[in-house]
Amino acid sequence: MHSGTVMPTAQRAMRQGTPHAASGRFRRIKTFLTLFLLGVYFITPWLRWTRNGETAQAVILDIPARRLYLFGLEFWPPDLPLLLGLLIFSAAALFFVTALFGRVWCGFACPQTVWTDMFFAIDRRIDQQFGRDSKAGQWVKSAAHVLVAFFTAFTFTGLFIDITTLAPQLISGAAPPAAYVTIGVLSFTTYMFAAHTRENICLHMCPWPRFQSALLDPDTLVVTYQNWRGEPRARARVPLRPALVDMFSEAPSPAASLLADNGPYRGDCVDCGKCVSSCPTRIDIRDGLQLGCIGCGLCIDACNTVMDRIGRPHGLIKMSTDQSALLPPGQQTAPRFLRVKPLMFAFVMLVSGSAMAWAIATRSNIDASLEHQRQPPFVKLSDGSIRNDYTLRFAHRGGDISSVGVSVEGLPGSAVRVSTSDLPEPAFLCNRRSVSERVMITVPKDSAPEGRVPVTLVLTDKGTHAPLARFQTYFWGPGGARP
Repeated sequence: MHSGTVMPTAQRAMRQGTPHAASGRFRRIKTFLTLFLLGVYFITPWLRWTRNGETAQAVILDIPARRLYLFGLEFWPPDLPLLLGLLIFSAAALFFVTALFGRVWCGFACPQTVWTDMFFAIDRRIDQQFGRDSKAGQWVKSAAHVLVAFFTAFTFTGLFIDITTLAPQLISGAAPPAAYVTIGVLSFTTYMFAAHTRENICLHMCPWPRFQSALLDPDTLVVTYQNWRGEPRARARVPLRPALVDMFSEAPSPAASLLADNGPYRGDCVDCGKCVSSCPTRIDIRDGLQLGCIGCGLCIDACNTVMDRIGRPHGLIKMSTDQSALLPPGQQTAPRFLRVKPLMFAFVMLVSGSAMAWAIATRSNIDASLEHQRQPPFVKLSDGSIRNDYTLRFAHRGGDISSVGVSVEGLPGSAVRVSTSDLPEPAFLCNRRSVSERVMITVPKDSAPEGRVPVTLVLTDKGTHAPLARFQTYFWGPGGARP
């Protein structure tokens, strides 16, 4: 009874490019996640945070200053290993979820899916107002798509430039050229991918469905069409197969009992095409698990709605293991969640997540380095004293350090001076978050060492007298080198 053709309802949806709306549990979950993720994306750049006594953008990547601000956290280029840890954790989490539940990331959280779902909702709303074939509606759709694409690009650019000042800069022409390029390119790609290309990204351009086959196993939960129950397909007026009536202990629906002759029996699938017309990628799940299935479950909601109308139980299409599609309930086995593959990915998540947490908790707020100037290794002054020069680079997170004191250990009689400081004692001001200073250590002629001796340069917070950093270096005397 299966003709292999899609019903006119599905054909109309495919021609218009907008899947039919489905209602049910998976649609509610998908709507909630779409609104949540879009809210996080569009609201995050507008959040403010008090930092260094000033109110600034809570989340921003300041490329000129080479700083990433994430609410109360501040990350520098030396923190790049944390990014590697985050990538490892994210990949392991994606593999873990895929091994258990199939391609649900693509169906619920992928940016392509989220934005496409938003554009689908816009299209349906406009179709309701203007009609599906209205030319005015098509113009309104295009304008809405362009507007959403622009605000998507504008919000993304606001993660690099303070979003409260970005619009005036763009209008006045004072914004960096990279801002105009970013907004232009991202607006175009968002419009093309979410408004036109849509499911073709998932079917042809995304490499993930090719990788997921290596992660799935017989116990992975995926969207499945229960062949044993749905076949053979026929209209609802064809009598229902007696075995199905007995199996679910339900009386056949009125529609199924319209004909009482000895005609052929049917399964629960009435070949309505709702599962195809509601699918974002337009696949027919009745043909089995395919690369195009993103695991969103909208076909499940659509099928359950039809089952309610014809008086049959839910679950003709459901989340189950792929091998259960051919077996009746008495022969199906429950999926095993404690398996080697998911546990392996969970272990990687635990290790990488713990390593990142430890690194963030133990990282220092001070980044400082000291370099001895070797050309020449020392300078002999007019009074006979010996001076060594050093380059000190100092950076700190937070704004609670006003000045830093510099002292030397292991070199009796030495004097320290910072070249750019007018303070009466060896110290330098921290008006900026990152400074580079020339430090000079001078030893009287009678106390000058012979050759190279180890010394320790100590940095302290002048306000709290707390030690900030210690550097093991050396001091050259005239006995071991020549200027």
